[in-house]
Amino acid sequence: MKSDVRATWRLLAPHALPHKWVLVAIGLLGSFVAFGERSVYLLVQPVWEALWPLPGKPLGEAEQVDQSSFLATFEEWKDGLRSWLLGDTVPVTNAERMHVLMRIALAVVVIAVLTGVAQYLFTMLSRWLSLKVVVELRMRIAKHLMGLSMRYHNSRQFGDLLSRISADVNVTLGILNDGFRDLLLQPLEGVMGLALAVFMAPKAALAVMIGLPIVLVPVLLLGKKVRKGSTKSLTSLGSSVQVLAQMFQGIRTVKAFRAEERELASYREQNATYITDSMRMVRALAATHAGTTLLTFSGIGGMLVMIGWMQIEWETFPGGGDMAAFFILVSQATTNLKRTSRMWARVQESVGATERLQELLEEAEDVVEQPNAHGIDGIQREIRLEGVTFQYPESDRKALDGIDLTIKKGETLALVGASGSGKTTLVDLVARFLDPDAGRITVDGHDLRELTKDSWVSQFAMVSQTPFLFHASIAENIRYGKPDATQAEVEAASRAAGIHDHVQGLPQGYDTDVADMGARLSGGQRQRLTIARALLKGAPLLLLDEATSALDTQTESLVQEALERLMEGRTVIVIAHRLSTIRDADRIAVLDEGKLVELGTHDELLAKGGHYAALHAAQFATDPA
Repeated sequence: MKSDVRATWRLLAPHALPHKWVLVAIGLLGSFVAFGERSVYLLVQPVWEALWPLPGKPLGEAEQVDQSSFLATFEEWKDGLRSWLLGDTVPVTNAERMHVLMRIALAVVVIAVLTGVAQYLFTMLSRWLSLKVVVELRMRIAKHLMGLSMRYHNSRQFGDLLSRISADVNVTLGILNDGFRDLLLQPLEGVMGLALAVFMAPKAALAVMIGLPIVLVPVLLLGKKVRKGSTKSLTSLGSSVQVLAQMFQGIRTVKAFRAEERELASYREQNATYITDSMRMVRALAATHAGTTLLTFSGIGGMLVMIGWMQIEWETFPGGGDMAAFFILVSQATTNLKRTSRMWARVQESVGATERLQELLEEAEDVVEQPNAHGIDGIQREIRLEGVTFQYPESDRKALDGIDLTIKKGETLALVGASGSGKTTLVDLVARFLDPDAGRITVDGHDLRELTKDSWVSQFAMVSQTPFLFHASIAENIRYGKPDATQAEVEAASRAAGIHDHVQGLPQGYDTDVADMGARLSGGQRQRLTIARALLKGAPLLLLDEATSALDTQTESLVQEALERLMEGRTVIVIAHRLSTIRDADRIAVLDEGKLVELGTHDELLAKGGHYAALHAAQFATDPA
């Protein structure tokens, strides 16, 4: 991806272009504001002439210019403006002069009112569009990330992802807000100032415009360094956020090992790297600003000499008022150009954030719904895995290798094996969180990739070993699998999961907020809530990552009872950690390094004396239960 400002435009264009009429309105309002703010300086010359009229020269009399010259038009316009403001006679008395000044002041007030209204509308529309674009961008990124498979989410760094969605998007919002002012309004004011300077003194203005582009030299020379520094700085920020997120997510472990200082030292080190990388960008920005200032003031000095020489040689300005207005307009245009160049440097700085956001959007969605996908209504016969192979990108070996397996309707199949043998990957493939690299998974003969995602997800419920609850009420957490469930249905599911009586005993009952990750509930209570959620969904297929392995004996008994009620009449695939819990499974599939090495009932596998028997002997040697 080419690293330049066009990357920012490519990122924002899909959200900005649908509002093209708002963009047009902003452009027109900006042009009016620019003209209004600069047109006031045209009144300097009439004020000057009213207070210090040139001897022997009637007001409003233009310099004699060859009518064949293109300058004649400008002189006619200036003469018309003088006549409209000053009249045709020289104000002699103080009262006459005050009358002229009042007329000019009235013109200033009219210009100020119109410009103020335009400025208000410009600010309102530009800020609204900035917020609209950024919110739509944030939603686009979130939607894209939610569409990515577990292949991506299993490998991503949460802190870096959070940094991109928050810090990088906020950088983009800042650039949009300031960009409308400094990349639209400032250039418009500069162009308008130069145009009015041409109106005042065409020859002098054209000479000045030749030298103004030199101010952009530092921006062009140092822009690449700013872009590179921005990318490194934001990457370092993402790493520091990752360390911080990990530190607080694992706060119990950190405290258990008294590792607070160790974690803080790691966070300090990441922040030091962030400062170092950021300062490289700051040095480039500082050099850009210093170079712009140097060239701007040098240019002003050169302009004074040049305009002075032109006045001496050609009498470019007929009076002091013309020269004063000209210098004000040109100096304002120079200021506008300087602010624009500095804003351009900031845009270069934002390219790093743009690239990091674009990387997220360019992450390929690998679990896609086919255009001709069809729905499915229940599981009638079986789920089959035919030669299923899968390998994670970052791994040097296959997570699953040529798995052939059939799960019949109503059957409970337990998956056992050492850590890393492929149990969770197999369940993720059945849930279609992942697609196999080779082979296929079918339901009643239909490849999962031929089914709509909605219809397949509606066929299964999942209960994980580590229960996840949202920062919401108990009722909302249970209802998550069936948003339109009635309160009676929620309570029925809770009773079946053995958690209803506890919920009723809480001061706010089902309206109790469980806090982050269900922190206000015990492990067993959290697990029974997730079981209630699965019960409420009522799906025919149940995917279990054995939900009792991390619980104490008494709590395990309560949860196991709830699980048994959940499993009744359903097809179940359960990842077994405690072999004692799957003795009654219809069949047990033993995985080893991604291969299916044994398949049978508990008694059959024990009698075989193979992998399962070895696992059983090893576990029951330390856990007779």
